[in-house]
Amino acid sequence: MSTAPEMRPLADCEEDELVRVEAEFARRSRTLRPWSTQDYLARIAAVHARFEHMRRYQSKPARAVAA
Repeated sequence: MSTAPEMRPLADCEEDELVRVEAEFARRSRTLRPWSTQDYLARIAAVHARFEHMRRYQSKPARAVAA
């Protein structure tokens, strides 16, 4: 019998995504075209906006399906 995997909280997923952005920022800082501070902040803001949208979507009540 298999069980369904448990979903991770959105806050954990968001934190993971922020860590990925920071790692990419650090990696790019050692290349010829590093991100500017504005690029970094824009990507961080995009992550927050994406997860805020997911939170709003999850908080909406489920619509009943007509039979």
